[in-house]
Amino acid sequence: MVINSVGRNIPTRLFGKEYLPYAGAYSTPPKGQRVGRKYRSKIITPSKKRIFDDLEKVIRQIGIKDGMSLGFNHNLRYGDLVICQVMNTIASMGIKNLTLASTALFPNHEPLIEHIHSGVIGEISGSMNGPIGKAVSTGEVKISTSLRSHGGRARAVECDDLHLDVAFVASPAVDMMGNMNGCQGPSAFGANGFANETDSVYADNVVLVTDNLTEKPVTPVSIRGSNVDYIVTVDKIGDPNKIVAGSLGRNVTGTHTAIAEEVINVARSAGYIKNGFSFQAGAGGVSLATVHYLEEIMTEQGLKGSFIHGGTTEAAVELLEAGLFQRIYDGQSFDLAAVKSLKENPLHIESSAYHSYNIYAPGGPLANYVDIVALGATELDINFNVNVNTHSDGLLLHGIGGHTDAAAARLTIITCPIARKVPIIRDDVTTISTPGEMVDVVITNAGIAVNPRNKDLIKQLKNTDLNFLDITELRDLAYSEAALLEPDFTDEICTAVEYRDGTLLDVVYRVNA
Repeated sequence: MVINSVGRNIPTRLFGKEYLPYAGAYSTPPKGQRVGRKYRSKIITPSKKRIFDDLEKVIRQIGIKDGMSLGFNHNLRYGDLVICQVMNTIASMGIKNLTLASTALFPNHEPLIEHIHSGVIGEISGSMNGPIGKAVSTGEVKISTSLRSHGGRARAVECDDLHLDVAFVASPAVDMMGNMNGCQGPSAFGANGFANETDSVYADNVVLVTDNLTEKPVTPVSIRGSNVDYIVTVDKIGDPNKIVAGSLGRNVTGTHTAIAEEVINVARSAGYIKNGFSFQAGAGGVSLATVHYLEEIMTEQGLKGSFIHGGTTEAAVELLEAGLFQRIYDGQSFDLAAVKSLKENPLHIESSAYHSYNIYAPGGPLANYVDIVALGATELDINFNVNVNTHSDGLLLHGIGGHTDAAAARLTIITCPIARKVPIIRDDVTTISTPGEMVDVVITNAGIAVNPRNKDLIKQLKNTDLNFLDITELRDLAYSEAALLEPDFTDEICTAVEYRDGTLLDVVYRVNA
């Protein structure tokens, strides 16, 4: 065990993998090199069949066997059906000990727990939102798991830290040449940011799973048919109406609007809201309220931004359509209005986890060029470290998503109340998901704290009338409002939390159920 640069005691070897300790946000250079897809053992002749109407047939054609790693994309979120369909089929074929490398898992994937119990799934590499994460935390299932950010996963696949034997890509529209996109068809989910530049490029075998195989050419193209080995048709890949769920479906409250107004006040006072600026926010209540205030300010002052980045909502689309921003770079569409916009508006551009977030992308990822980002937290500590993975009871209920990657923006703001049922601002977060050195400001319902590392920002905001407090004062207020909850941790590590460069940032311990 060693102490990494954020003070966490972490192993140098975990789940059979050697780890470097996290040494700082930009301290670890790339190792290894890009990998390419393997050539097939046989020439693909014009008569070779690659379109199937049965999952078992394509699985047999590929030759999936024990111990392989399977990639999936989560664009349909709570409405996804593909992962369970594929894993149910594989289970019926007696294949065991697979690594499930989905970009994320949600409550609708709870049936996969049975496949963990039966030995079909031997490892999970990817975000776990809800029941599966809880089952891992409590020891209901005991397999090795790891968490990576969206950009961290793209990096890991590219350099073969995460080797994908087969990628099953949920595909709303596919033509006979194997071209696909995510914004057409009855199950359209919008931007296909997880498979377009990662799984479809680097997996040994790429399978498009679709409920909309069409003779008509698919355009625009997200994945080209030359990157596709097989196409398989199913009755339905998912329900796009369930893209909006969880934190994305929350209503905007008075607390949200109060915090959102301060986000805009801080960004404006710091000199970031000006002609040509770029912006990113999520899809929760504070984010939606922030977009509303931003629209008001930009309209009043006649400002025009350059681009909006990240997961896209109807609120962001409205800014684009109002002419307040020149374009949207969308890696994941968060509602059906965003899906429609991506399909119809050429200024709404599909991005990817690789292009948006991979720390080692040539020229740097898009996140590096974002001026303002507002992100949430389940916990934040006096060193500005952020937790988005676990709750204060220690249960693993969320993935990292693009949180750590998006924090590369020039002004990174974390928004949260000081307390919910427990203190949110605290001495130490239960799990470090995004290190404090990536955070500039925390804005709460009780006041604002600026990270003392950012001396230039402190100087810029010094003479404003904003309600600034020391982060320890926010902690004290949080402790006065709610009681700390002490998790009943065991000494058994259940999950590795990787930083976006592949170093070990933290670990999650199992809790006694």
